[in-house]
Amino acid sequence: LDDVHTKEPTLARFRGLDHERAVAQFAELDQRAIRLAADVVKARLAARLPQLRDTTVASSELGVLEREIKKQRKHKPVRRLFGEVPGLLGRLAPCMLMSPLSVAQFLARGTGAFDLVVFDEASQIPMHDAVSAIGRGRSLVVVGDSRQLPPTSFFQRKAQGDDIGNDELPDDLESVLDECGAAGLPR
Repeated sequence: LDDVHTKEPTLARFRGLDHERAVAQFAELDQRAIRLAADVVKARLAARLPQLRDTTVASSELGVLEREIKKQRKHKPVRRLFGEVPGLLGRLAPCMLMSPLSVAQFLARGTGAFDLVVFDEASQIPMHDAVSAIGRGRSLVVVGDSRQLPPTSFFQRKAQGDDIGNDELPDDLESVLDECGAAGLPR
């Protein structure tokens, strides 16, 4: 050990307890930085929320939404309401969780683009269901396991009352994951 310390003076000055203390201090500061970053994001989003004084103009998006909330009956369809408050929608709900079919049902084609569209379990989503959501995003993340079974039309055909014989196999549909892989998108 003395011989190693002579050849490596830096190693001779090393103290395990000091090193462990520095690692623990770094871990604590790292966790604090993560919490502060989350607080900054929350504060920035909260700063973008509309102020109640904006409702004085009945034609403003917030005024439209507030009138709709106060109604007891005859509410506007969700798609039409979202179309009337496109700027407000992104401020109130910067992150939306929707199925691909819900995107097509509730968001009109002209609705502002999302920064990011994420498909989870993409091996189970047929491409024709996903196209409308993909078209509304600036960026796309597709997550899935290519070893899972592909989506199938079996249950759709059964629900429509089609007789499916024992020797007739269901049609497998191309999934979003398959199409993205075939298109050569980065992994």
